[in-house]
Amino acid sequence: MNSRHLLLPILLIGFAGITGCNDGDWRQNAIGAAEAKMRTELSDPSAAFSRVQITGDSSTGQTCGYVEAKTGPSADKTGRFIVYVDGAGPFVEHHMGLKAMTQERFDFAWEYDCVKEGYKS
Repeated sequence: MNSRHLLLPILLIGFAGITGCNDGDWRQNAIGAAEAKMRTELSDPSAAFSRVQITGDSSTGQTCGYVEAKTGPSADKTGRFIVYVDGAGPFVEHHMGLKAMTQERFDFAWEYDCVKEGYKS
């Protein structure tokens, strides 16, 4: 096999690698943006996050996870949160945040937008 025949497979592997890296970038960016929004929502720059996952895709997905407030009005509370990649939210349960959402409505959003989209706790 000459070098011209090897070029196409090498280019395809490189393209797949670059695509995979870019895919991870939007997820990391979405998680970072969601955590920043939650810190603002809770008025707590030291809020701690756990079990954070992206469900859906880069245009219709959401960041789902758990947040524990360390300071501010929701200090010592933990709740699930959802931040949509299209900018909607943030939403957090147990009336921890500034945006009001009933627990029933939050549970519905969590079930359909997080769990049914692939969230695994």
